[in-house]
Amino acid sequence: MSSDADYLSFLDKASSDLKAGRAQAGTQSSDSSYTAAARTETVDVNVKVPTRLTSVDAYYISDTDEPFEPVALKWEGAQKGNWPDAAHFSKLISTDSDLSSSIETLSASSFDPKNQYASVIKAVRAAAVQSSGGDETAVEVKVYRVETGTSRVEYYVTALDAEGGLLVGLRAKAIES
Repeated sequence: MSSDADYLSFLDKASSDLKAGRAQAGTQSSDSSYTAAARTETVDVNVKVPTRLTSVDAYYISDTDEPFEPVALKWEGAQKGNWPDAAHFSKLISTDSDLSSSIETLSASSFDPKNQYASVIKAVRAAAVQSSGGDETAVEVKVYRVETGTSRVEYYVTALDAEGGLLVGLRAKAIES
């Protein structure tokens, strides 16, 4: 049996090891080689997500196979037919990080050369004209590829909803190693 003093010494040592480990972890996370993934948003407050986007059951195939999620962001340029550039798109999806240098714009065909995501693109087109009842085949689709961290990428398959003043679409997160 150990004495009370020995037991207290053991507990003190265990506590100091735990505190030292936490302090070291805090130091490592502030190291410049560590990059946390940026937080992004997909739906603005008080914006109704088009029903066509909520019924999509598709997954983006990558190292993680993530589901597509609805996107509905207020964008004044939509009413004029103007697409957001990288700087504006960054402000739409992230309030705390400037991601503009990590954003690339793709055409729908370069995003989906094998036609794997035809249902996703069709749903985005339908969502863009849902409120106006327009012709979905005439809707242009753009894909924003956003690097949010080391090997972390988000794809925003989007269209302009001129009637609602929105950028609507679907987002998928991916790990690309």
